[in-house]
This record gives sequence, structure tokens and C-alpha cells, in this order.
Amino acid sequence: MPFLLVLNLIVPYVMILVGSILKKHPVSDMKLQNGYNTPTSRKSQAHWDYAQSIAPNIFIALGKILGVIEIMISILMFLFHISSQAAVSVGECVGIGFLLYGFYKTDSEIEKKFRESENSVCREAVERDKSEFL
Repeated sequence: MPFLLVLNLIVPYVMILVGSILKKHPVSDMKLQNGYNTPTSRKSQAHWDYAQSIAPNIFIALGKILGVIEIMISILMFLFHISSQAAVSVGECVGIGFLLYGFYKTDSEIEKKFRESENSVCREAVERDKSEFL
């Protein structure tokens, strides 16, 4: 039953596939509810556009890393004669972890970018107020 270990490659394959599709066909209209769609990405059109530009690259990169890790896990499990069911369960857990991390990483990058831009707008306002005061 070692062929079951191929199941561990489903999550990385889907992450790379979806990332590639989103990269090739980015969704510009928020109202369609397609694309990278989380509460953070729906805050504004600027948030949406930025999310659609970075999410595909993040998911493709994580999918590639996950694919390598899943192959190594599968080989190790096979070499140590661990049951296929246990190996697939471990692979599923690792895959779900990477998938959730992809969403976390993308939302964190969105928040970071817009926090920085909000801070620069605030700094400009303070400088403007300072110059008006003097």
C-alpha cells in the first residue's frame, strides 16, 4: 500500500495549481467573490488588488516547499515501515498546516503593507501640521 503515500501530494499540487490559476487570471472585481477572498482582502479595493497580486506567489512558493517536505516525509515513513494510513495522516496534518499558514502569511502581508502606508500618511499630516503651527 505504499502507493497511498501519493495522497500526500494532493495539497501541494492544489496549492500550486490554484496559485497558478490566480496568477494567470487575477480577479479585479471584489463583487465576484472569486480570487483570494478573506475579510482582510475585502477591506477596500486597494486591499483586494494587493491581495490578488501577492497571494498567488505565496501559495505557489508554499506549495513547492510543501511538496518537497511531503516527499521527504513519505520516504522516511516508508523506510521506517510505518503504516501507510499513519503516513497519510501525518501528511494531511502537515498539508493543512501549510495551507492555513498560506492564508495567515498573505493576510499578514496585506495588513503590514497598509499599516505602513497609513503610518506614512499620519507622519505627513503631523509634518504638515507642524509646519503650519510654526
